[in-house]
Amino acid sequence: MDRLDELRLLTAILDTGSMAGAGRRLRLSASAVTRTLAALEERAGVRLLERTTRRVSPTGAGQRLAEQARRLLAEYEDALAEAAGEAAAPRGRLRVAAPLVFGRRHVAPIVTEFLTAQPAVTAELLLSDQSVDLIEDGIEVAVRIGTLAESSLVARRVGQLRRVVVASPDYLARHGTPVTPADLAAHETILFAGVTGVPCLAR
Repeated sequence: MDRLDELRLLTAILDTGSMAGAGRRLRLSASAVTRTLAALEERAGVRLLERTTRRVSPTGAGQRLAEQARRLLAEYEDALAEAAGEAAAPRGRLRVAAPLVFGRRHVAPIVTEFLTAQPAVTAELLLSDQSVDLIEDGIEVAVRIGTLAESSLVARRVGQLRRVVVASPDYLARHGTPVTPADLAAHETILFAGVTGVPCLAR
């Protein structure tokens, strides 16, 4: 039995008015109650309880120790509850990486909403079309578009993007409307060389 349990026993004896009652509350045998109380009194160097066949009452030292024990036990329980609350509530800094345009339009609002719900968290949103190294750059979460390279990182698919070909009415009036993908070879196009690449102008 640890030292806090000894103090719990002392306060339980005074609360219940008997060693037997304290044993029932703490689920301890009579011998365990007697042994623990004796160890506490030996450590304190004074008698803490006056015991008769009919009642148990604290000595002056026992009463003072019990009062301090109640405060100590209450502070201990409060500290545990606070630690549990801190463990449940996120805190600290969160670094998020995402492609530039997609990140501005879709990721930034989500990060803002998350920060509103979690005031103990600060966030840094890194927007770039270059693939950053999550480990080297200290990134906790990254949004990637395209085929992922093999790695030990945990990935989860959250959506799907589709590519479309668009043109202005004026361009189509001057150059004609392509019918098949092969027709695009004869047109002026602006395209992305890769999902994470830079825009390129092609003819």
